Amino acid sequence: MKKAKKENEKKRRKFILLWILLLSAGIFATTIYAWFSSDLKVNINSIDIHIETKAGVQVSANGVNWSNTITKEDIVGAKNNSYPNATNQIPETLGGCSTDGTAYGATMNMYYGYTREREKDVYYLNAEKQTEINCFGDQECQGRRFIAFDLFVLVNENSYMVITPASYVINKSDQIEGGENSARIAFVNLGTTTDTVNSAQAQYLANANGSIIWEPNYDTHTETGVLNALNVYGLTTSQTGAPRLPYRGINQEIKGSGVLLTETHLSPYFSPVNPQIATVKNFADDQDLINLPKGITKLRIYFWLEGQDVDCENEITGGELEFKLELAVK
Repeated sequence: MKKAKKENEKKRRKFILLWILLLSAGIFATTIYAWFSSDLKVNINSIDIHIETKAGVQVSANGVNWSNTITKEDIVGAKNNSYPNATNQIPETLGGCSTDGTAYGATMNMYYGYTREREKDVYYLNAEKQTEINCFGDQECQGRRFIAFDLFVLVNENSYMVITPASYVINKSDQIEGGENSARIAFVNLGTTTDTVNSAQAQYLANANGSIIWEPNYDTHTETGVLNALNVYGLTTSQTGAPRLPYRGINQEIKGSGVLLTETHLSPYFSPVNPQIATVKNFADDQDLINLPKGITKLRIYFWLEGQDVDCENEITGGELEFKLELAVK
């Protein structure tokens, strides 16, 4: 009798422990989301930008002064350095944004997204279109949460430009990881002029010919990102050696009640995005970018955290990123 009672007690304890474990797992699963759980929660501070070129190509922030190196300071100062129409947006803090890559005129459509909890652990996504302004720092940039700037590229003969393996987006924080995995870079070709003397010809180029999106570090995820992939999008992945995950970018503003966060794959507000360039962490080969006719080509470059990426979530708040781009021709 005592033996049976002990066995029943053991079973009861196991059941309670199992119930607690399942309850905890359920709570954890419902509080992990892509995007973020409140406005302006996902931030990346202290962004470094560094662009270099190899022999055969020169770059400029204003189409006037040429060198093999461009820094964030060059981009910030372009408007006051012979480029009065510069519209270079460099905020100090990035937030979750998204795009399907559509570009018109001189800009690419960018949407800043934010979520609202309308019921317990049930989140809806809204998005507003943000067109860049010329600014530096969060106060000047007025809540804009992506980077955009012009880059002028000069070649003396028809060439093909590539991104070299010296390019990267890395995390600079020892404490906070993951932001580098949700980063995206887009290149919008605004046209070419053969007049290499009259800088105004290059500065006024504004005929967007589509966009090229680069997704770096697609093969790495944080532990939370792996859970995001499964819980939000129903995708199974791993922290390292992962295949590139499909995602859908925002194609228009999302107003009103918003879109249920777990159903963005069903919504007409989103379109499939297939980055033309996708690289693993520490990639080893040159990545084909664009044809460069002889003369000056004006590129518009965008840098943002893709809200639809599984790693764009609360735990990356406060991280620091470094973006280096090395370009070469072949």
